[in-house]
Amino acid sequence: MPLTFFYRLLSVVLLLLPIRLRLKIWMHLFEDGTRRWKPEGCSQRIPGGMYIKWGKLIRLAEGQITHFVETHTPLPVPIVIDNFTVGENTYLVTSRLPGKPLSMLYPELTPEQECRLSEQLSRILAPLRALSAPSGLTLMVRTGGLEIPDDEAETVWETITKAHSRPHRLCLTHNDLGPHNVLVDDDWKITGIVDWEAAGWLPEYWELTKGTFLPFYRKGRWHRILSAALPGYALEQEAEKYIVKYRKIYT
Repeated sequence: MPLTFFYRLLSVVLLLLPIRLRLKIWMHLFEDGTRRWKPEGCSQRIPGGMYIKWGKLIRLAEGQITHFVETHTPLPVPIVIDNFTVGENTYLVTSRLPGKPLSMLYPELTPEQECRLSEQLSRILAPLRALSAPSGLTLMVRTGGLEIPDDEAETVWETITKAHSRPHRLCLTHNDLGPHNVLVDDDWKITGIVDWEAAGWLPEYWELTKGTFLPFYRKGRWHRILSAALPGYALEQEAEKYIVKYRKIYT
């Protein structure tokens, strides 16, 4: 029986069980998993080729968006097996994808492999970015101003104004697309994109500008990989650099 079919069947069967029983099952497997494997961030590997996340900071929306992407696109994302809330804690159980985080393999990357990863990302993300946004969405609004030195103000405002005056579609966006959330195999084939808790409908350039937001991703390998995968947003990247630089809080 293929694992994909097994996980889908398991997710249906679990819905027939009381939540308290499901919780008991997952906590037993969680305790077993902690004895076998180290935690990976806020996720814990458990027997059966699965991962579990749980706690007060986990949201049902993460499971819902992961399931939406998995069922509406060919993207390599985990199958959501169970997702529920008991008291103040939310529980998310997903299938385990093959591969290792790209961030673990950085020292081995060559320029040729960077190009290959860019091509794969471009192809993989295309169906996600092609989805039509639901009607009636409210656009995000940034609050607060920028503290710009007088001698740079004209250049900064001109760049930001030009970037934000361009028409942009709303795209379903991972919103934390870094090498820590991209899995690859030994042949540098992308095997998964994980951790969709921050996903949302955002301007089409946001996947790139947010994906290269962290200081260690603003230059170097990942910046080159993602910029090549999502070309055409150099002006938006420049504008976001100014916003990052001159805002006290970046949102």
